[in-house]
Amino acid sequence: MHYGCPLGMIEVSIGLEGHRVKALVDNGSELSIIPEVDPIKAGIPMRALNMRLKGIGGHSTAIVGLSENTLLILPSGDERKVHFFLARGAVHTVIGRPFLAENGIRLEHSKTQGENLSFRELDGRRLCIPVFSPESKEWHAQPPEGMDLCNMAKVDKMEVQDNNEESRFEEINSEEQEISGLNEENILEAQEQKKE
Repeated sequence: MHYGCPLGMIEVSIGLEGHRVKALVDNGSELSIIPEVDPIKAGIPMRALNMRLKGIGGHSTAIVGLSENTLLILPSGDERKVHFFLARGAVHTVIGRPFLAENGIRLEHSKTQGENLSFRELDGRRLCIPVFSPESKEWHAQPPEGMDLCNMAKVDKMEVQDNNEESRFEEINSEEQEISGLNEENILEAQEQKKE
């Protein structure tokens, strides 16, 4: 079992001039997005749009435009159309669920073949484009470093108090109420203990 995997990036071309970009294939994204500079470089028509896109961590990214029916050329040479929302700043190009669903494209996972984009070509044949292999060094079989360095406070008893506005937890009879913070000394000490 793994803790993380490589990003599912493929190289695609956009627009009539074939401007190349690396795109993250994300079947969890409700939009396809691209940095605003790429359609400008590719000479792709766009229209202004003013909205904010909220990410998984609650951060917000400005969406400044929309490029509709943009020509997208897959690594196989197949040509499709995509609606890209233009994001301001340093963001990955993302090929999201709307594009994947409309084109019958699936992400398929296999222990022997890794991750592939799988879709039907116009002539009915099924085509698979490798996204990453199972041999990739970006598979993470170990938990993130530093997890074992955290010390949680020991709490003997918890009591819930109702405060009309909201409920809150109050710690009672706790011998250790401090959470040990990670600092350079703690980290070096923990690393030395691991070596022994």
